[in-house]
Amino acid sequence: MARSEFRWNKKRKHFAYLFKDIGDLRLNIVITTKPFRMVYGKMKRNIRLFKHPNPNSTKIVYLIPYIYIDRQMSFYDKIYKWKFNINDKRKVKRIIKKKY
Repeated sequence: MARSEFRWNKKRKHFAYLFKDIGDLRLNIVITTKPFRMVYGKMKRNIRLFKHPNPNSTKIVYLIPYIYIDRQMSFYDKIYKWKFNINDKRKVKRIIKKKY
């Protein structure tokens, strides 16, 4: 079943974009403010968004180009009414299709 919502991920301690359900599992992409991440001791670059999904925020945010699989209980119940900018939707689709 498809889903498109933003929630706080308690396990990863970041906001996440949830895009698919598989039973009790949720596929999600993490939103962070850090431009780099460490993977096996190497610096990997995150994907910068044109605009923060929260319309009230002006922070520079990045997407981690990795699809995380977490249980439903690792997300808060509150759903944020955010949306991606039209320039960022293509970046999200590329991450979902594993093109990055």
